[in-house]
Amino acid sequence: MALLLVVTMFSLIPKGTFGGSRENLENTVLDVQRAVRFSVNESILRNSIVRISFNLSKDPVTYSVEYGPSGGLVLPEVQDESRMSLKEREGQQKVMKTLDSQFNKVDEFSDKDKTLPEGIRISGVASSYFDSIKVDGDVAIYFYPTGEKDTSLVFFSTEEEMVILDIPPFEDNLTKEYYTFTQYDKNNLDDSIDSKMKEIFNKWLKD
Repeated sequence: MALLLVVTMFSLIPKGTFGGSRENLENTVLDVQRAVRFSVNESILRNSIVRISFNLSKDPVTYSVEYGPSGGLVLPEVQDESRMSLKEREGQQKVMKTLDSQFNKVDEFSDKDKTLPEGIRISGVASSYFDSIKVDGDVAIYFYPTGEKDTSLVFFSTEEEMVILDIPPFEDNLTKEYYTFTQYDKNNLDDSIDSKMKEIFNKWLKD
């Protein structure tokens, strides 16, 4: 009878809240870490700029590794579209579209983009290539034939916690920071995630 009660209690726990979401989160972060290291090597081997391109507007989020032309590809300066006129915004979007057309997916991602598991989000990406946290649309982290890469932060989240992956420009040492949501955070999850990302991003800029 006691055993039956224990089994019943565990069956009532929502799927993913008892270790499952943590395991999926850890595996997702590890996959992105592997993509980062792969992109560093791929850029050097191809002697071209390589990027990890995230589509933050998809649900679930997807990402792929892409390579640009060999030789001297110069990345255009990213500008704040919120301060542009409609004509200027259209011009900037055309520039970025031209840039995107010069990249192709590496063989490992040619058939299908990598998809995040259910319940795992990439809530934002920050990079030295742009001056704010990107929370939607297509966002890329760039890697260069010199071995350098964009200094970046990738914010992963579940309903329970957030993991911040810190990608340095030269070192291979990718660091992770964990933040567990309080009950208040969970009751105001989107606002809490946004607030925490801004807090960490502002500290990161000062450092």
